[in-house]
Amino acid sequence: MAENNTAPTTVKCLMATALNTVQIRDRRLERLAAGEVRIRTEYSMVSTGTELHTIQGTHTQERPFPRMTGYIAIGRVVGVGEGVEAPGLGDRVLFGAAHYEMIDFPAGRCVPVPQEIPSEMAVCTPLLGISIRGVRAARVQLGDPVAVFGQGVIGLFATHLAKLAGGCPVIAVDPVGARREVAGKMGADVSIDPAAEDVAGRIKQLTEGRGVQSSIEATATTKVVGSLPALTAAGGRIVILGGVHGQAQLDLYSFFQKSDQTMVGCGGPHAEDHPYTTAEANTAALFRMMRAGMIRTEPVITHRARYTEGPKIYQMLMNEKDRAIGVQFDWTGKP
Repeated sequence: MAENNTAPTTVKCLMATALNTVQIRDRRLERLAAGEVRIRTEYSMVSTGTELHTIQGTHTQERPFPRMTGYIAIGRVVGVGEGVEAPGLGDRVLFGAAHYEMIDFPAGRCVPVPQEIPSEMAVCTPLLGISIRGVRAARVQLGDPVAVFGQGVIGLFATHLAKLAGGCPVIAVDPVGARREVAGKMGADVSIDPAAEDVAGRIKQLTEGRGVQSSIEATATTKVVGSLPALTAAGGRIVILGGVHGQAQLDLYSFFQKSDQTMVGCGGPHAEDHPYTTAEANTAALFRMMRAGMIRTEPVITHRARYTEGPKIYQMLMNEKDRAIGVQFDWTGKP
């Protein structure tokens, strides 16, 4: 039987120590508390939008340094605190914590992962969970033209899920050629380079002049948000999926009053999405689709690196962001 690891210990982590700076630091874990489990991380995943806003000081909510960064990880339970019935030693779980080698976490907030799903795929689930909320909010029906603006991780997963939902055509918009190429692998029927093409003209051409039924915004930029009503059909829906930090200018009269458009945010599941009104329900749905072979994640992961490369990876994300899409850190110690 595996040893129950509950003693105080020191572990490695990735920490934002100052503006534009991420370093490997030591963190002390005290004796494991009642109601918690100790998890040894296998993989953690970077949420490039939220994390870079935090590290670069552009997040709407001020976040002082030093501070942890990241909130997506998967690992194995190596310690079980008093009163915990599940998960047990050796169980593999998703958990919403920063980039730690090992961490103590409330047992009730851990998500068991089906054995058949590889850890490298399962750790994508929290970001897929954001994207699936966006596609549900878009109310995509079979045959609906859908456009996804921004093909980072969230946008690519939204493109993938919009296609699975029956969008036709699914249009991916992004100025980065590598992202448009991955969008094709994720199900996009058409990819548009906004730096070289007339996006409005191309979308009108593809939709016989009507505009798309659903526009999903995943660029997190105010300029793009302001342009979407003119690209969306009368009665259509505009979904704000990216975390937009700033103010967007909108023509409320022409589009939202006269054309009866709807704009909706996606900070969490919506009540009208029953039975998918919780993160847990959406995670279960994604696990079902993963087991059925419907979900693809590997094309999105452009960098999988040992956590020791973390500071260098973050510098790349800040200075050469177009080089990367999905980034995972490997804490397993495997070569």
